[in-house]
Formats: sequence, C-alpha cells, structure tokens
Amino acid sequence: MSWKSIVSRAESLLGGRAPAVDLSLLGKSESTLLIDRVRSLAATTNHKLVPVICAELQNNPHNNIKYPKWPAAFSTKSKTSMFPQSLLIPMVGQLCLEKIDVDLLVLHRKMGNIFATINLALALHRTIADLSVPQTEFDRDNWLKNMESGNNFAVLAGDILLASASLELASYRIPKVVETISVAITDAVRAEFSDLMVEPAGNVTRSESVSLLKQWLDHITLRHGSLLGECCAATVVLNSPTTFNEKLSKTARHFGTTWACLSRLIEERAFFNQMCILRCLGGDLPMVPHITCILTSSCLRLKVSASNRPRTMTAIGFTESGLPEPTLADLCWISLEDDSEATKLYSYSMNSLSAQLQNAFRDLTRTKEATDGVHALAKESVDFLLSEAGCQNNCD
Repeated sequence: MSWKSIVSRAESLLGGRAPAVDLSLLGKSESTLLIDRVRSLAATTNHKLVPVICAELQNNPHNNIKYPKWPAAFSTKSKTSMFPQSLLIPMVGQLCLEKIDVDLLVLHRKMGNIFATINLALALHRTIADLSVPQTEFDRDNWLKNMESGNNFAVLAGDILLASASLELASYRIPKVVETISVAITDAVRAEFSDLMVEPAGNVTRSESVSLLKQWLDHITLRHGSLLGECCAATVVLNSPTTFNEKLSKTARHFGTTWACLSRLIEERAFFNQMCILRCLGGDLPMVPHITCILTSSCLRLKVSASNRPRTMTAIGFTESGLPEPTLADLCWISLEDDSEATKLYSYSMNSLSAQLQNAFRDLTRTKEATDGVHALAKESVDFLLSEAGCQNNCD
C-alpha cells in the first residue's frame, strides 16, 4: 500500500485529480505574468514569494502552466507525497452521505478548490518582507526596489485569490458556508499572533514541558488545522442546507482538523529523521551547525549544543508551502538543552492525535456501509496515515 495507489483510487472515485488553485486568476498569460515575474525575483532578490510559487507548481498539477529550464533557485526539499488535503474535503463530504451523489460531488470539489486558493493566498501574504532593515548594505537601493516589487506582487496576487475564493463561497448562496470558512480564515490570521509566535515559553522544567505541546498544537491548529476542518464541516452543510446536522458537522470539522495536525506532525518527524541520518553519515548541515547526532541502541537522536542553541522559531529549517515554519522541536530546543523531551512530546502527541482521528472516523461512518467505495477509501487512507504515525513513533 502507498499514498500513490490510495490517491489514484481517490481520483477515480471523487471526480479527478486533487482540486488545485486556478492560476489563470492571476492573468490570462500566466506564463508571462507569473513565471517570468518569479524568475526575475529569483534572479535579483531572496524574496520568500519565490519558494512559495515553486512549491505550488511542484505539488499541484497545472496543465496550462509551462516552466521549462526551471533554475535551481526554484527547487524545494521534496515533493508532497501524502494524501492531498484538497481531495480530503470531497471525500469527507461524500462520506457523510448514504451513497455517492454526483451533483454534490461537484460542490464538494469546488470547496476543495476554495481551500487550495485560500491556502495559497495566505501563504503569499505571509511572504511580505520587512523593508525597514535591508539584509545587505551592498546595492541598497536595488535591494529595496526589488523587494518592494516582490511585496507588491505578493499583496496583489494574494488579494486576487482571496477575492476569487470569496466569490466562489458566495455562489453557494448559503450563509452558513460563508460564515464557516470566514472563521477559518480568521483563525489562520490569528496564528501569526499565537503564543508560539509572539512569546514562546522561556526556560522550562521537564515537568512543565506539556505546556510546550499545548502551544504548538494551538498554533498548528490555527494555521493549518482550522481551514481544513471548517471546509470539511462546510460539506455537511452543502449536503443538507435546510436541515443542518450540527453534530455531524462538528465531527467532520474535528476529523479534518486532526488529519491536518497529524499530517503535519508526521512531516516534521520525517524531516528530522532525514536530517539526523545525514548528520550521522557525515553530511553537511550548514544551516543547523548547533545540531549533532547521537546514535543509540534504539534510534537516531538529535542533540542541540547548549552553548549555541537556536534563538528563532524556525532555526531547524523545516518548510511548508515554501515558507519556514516553527516546529515542536524548535519550541523545545529554545526552552530545553536537548531533544530528549521533544522526542517524548512527538510520541505523545502522535498517539493522542491518532486516537482522536480514529474516533472521529468511527463517528463519521456510523451509518455508512463498510462495503461502500468511499468508506473503504477513507478507511484505507486513515489506516495508512496512522501507520505512518506509528512508523515515526520509534524513539521512546
């Protein structure tokens, strides 16, 4: 079993490839407006807009966009290999029905498109650079000019995508759906001001480390979990706008939110495992010189130099959608001397989220026939995600 085979089945059952952003929204000649503009930025600045657009092109299909001879500056660490979250939305919507409804599937896939569009818009807005302190004094005027150009493009493109998503939401003509997604957008913005970003915990004792986990979960739920959860909940409203099932909507929301958080946790752990193995094999990790690797009888572990511990929430180098992202390990390593507590918190949180996902799935499928194609697909997807979480949980 692999994600590739699961996604292939999902595409055949759920109307095609994972819903993705329609980049033609940014202009009729996308190749000129988008690709060439980003190429220019990559050649003149280190604006964060560049890796965001690159990640979007790598991880999602865009038949109408051609980008031959893509420069090395556009490469990201890896291509997404998990179940596309925009495809999870129509799966949950159909899972909440007695049988597949083709008309509703169109609406569910549209919600997947809205999810992808909002995600990219928010990521673009987060790339806006602070121009008050240039990173280099060399050719200051050109640096400011190019970075300002990148900022303008990020703001304009993000605003256009958000406006498009708003129009698509309004086209449902269901106020509850608009309200639901508005809450998720608000949560994503609130993530920028969560405790994790504003004032992460200082030095804490190991007995207090559970507070670190709460900070991380609160942040990741706001930034990533809420939007997926609310989009899943919105499909329940679309299924029956006049007889809203609040309990089922709440369950769908919890399922989507938990899926997003657990997926993120698995990706973090995979990143750290790769980094650890590279260090043990003698690989160079110039971005994280304060990290060394310890090989024990049971696992590979990372250890942070107490004299040179990271002082930022993105020191480890993990990225999502092309942007540096804070991790649970970053948070622990700011507050603790090594990763031993971080390892325990990763294990604890994966076990907790796995149990929550299983419970949410059972609640979603209480009235669903086990032989139903969507039910079987969803069960296989959940089981495989849980197995990946279990594979990561090997450093107790």
